[in-house]
Amino acid sequence: MAVFRDVLADPEWRAAVETLTPRQLDVFLLLGRGMSTKQIAARLGVTEHTVKAHTARILQVLGFESRLQAGLAAYVYETSVLEGRPGVADG
Repeated sequence: MAVFRDVLADPEWRAAVETLTPRQLDVFLLLGRGMSTKQIAARLGVTEHTVKAHTARILQVLGFESRLQAGLAAYVYETSVLEGRPGVADG
């Protein structure tokens, strides 16, 4: 997880996260909670196709190769913010 904490501190990565739409950020955070596409769609009241589109955009914008990488980063991001560590929301 230390690698992801380093990523979170990177100003370029933080700037990239800030370009996510509010809905993309919702999807990103729910990925970090280990939710499936179907679960995210149900939680947000959107189609699975919409969640897949948001996920693809998140991977592209944040430079991840997989949903797993995005989920791990989202988990570290959210726990870092909750613990008061420097995170994207503090920028």
